[in-house]
Amino acid sequence: MRRTDWAAWHRVYDDPESRFSVRLRLVQAHLREVLDRHPPGPIRIVVPCAGQGRDVLGMLADHPRRGDVTVTLIDLDPQNAEFARATARTLGIDGVAVIEADAGRTDVYRGAVPASVVVVVGFFVYLSSRDLSRLIRHLPQLCDRGAVVVWVRGTVADKHTPESIRARFQRAGFTSLTPDVETPPEFYVGVERFDGTPVALQPGVRLFSFRDPLRLSHHTLRRARKRATRSLRREAT
Repeated sequence: MRRTDWAAWHRVYDDPESRFSVRLRLVQAHLREVLDRHPPGPIRIVVPCAGQGRDVLGMLADHPRRGDVTVTLIDLDPQNAEFARATARTLGIDGVAVIEADAGRTDVYRGAVPASVVVVVGFFVYLSSRDLSRLIRHLPQLCDRGAVVVWVRGTVADKHTPESIRARFQRAGFTSLTPDVETPPEFYVGVERFDGTPVALQPGVRLFSFRDPLRLSHHTLRRARKRATRSLRREAT
């Protein structure tokens, strides 16, 4: 069965005018604002499903607080993981750990949390509604008190609406913040502050299951064919 080539997928960023590049710059602007507002002291950033780490690494390249930051990037794709490592070396950003693993399991986060900033960008669309709720419900395990979570609803066609996502965060103890960064209507960047009580990381917990779009499309098509077959059989009788 085919799987998405995620390293090749990231070539969309080669075009600076693509909607993905526009979204990237927008997320980086929000992250800059989060770091600008963060109190003095160390800042620990964790990025599940980090891809090539462009959101955080590109932002840190010229940020005055880069020396305060440690980053953990988690991604299952080996090519993307190596790209992130190479980018960190090229930009001279210290304190970057790239973990090649399934970000959907809590065990991966040992030693990296509680975090000051959690970046969950670009993969909500690949989660079922149940898994999205499960991830947000468990996010307090990754967050320090007052931590900030940055997330994106990628397209207007995304079934997960901003309102439904914010409601999930609210139930998990988060408060929506109003950034100063202007966001175009085709995107939605959410910024949430964790105002609840931090929760210890629980080993062996499944946070979410990432659904490959190629496999998902195949599964959706197969289900549609089954429904059509059942309908034809009913009509025949």
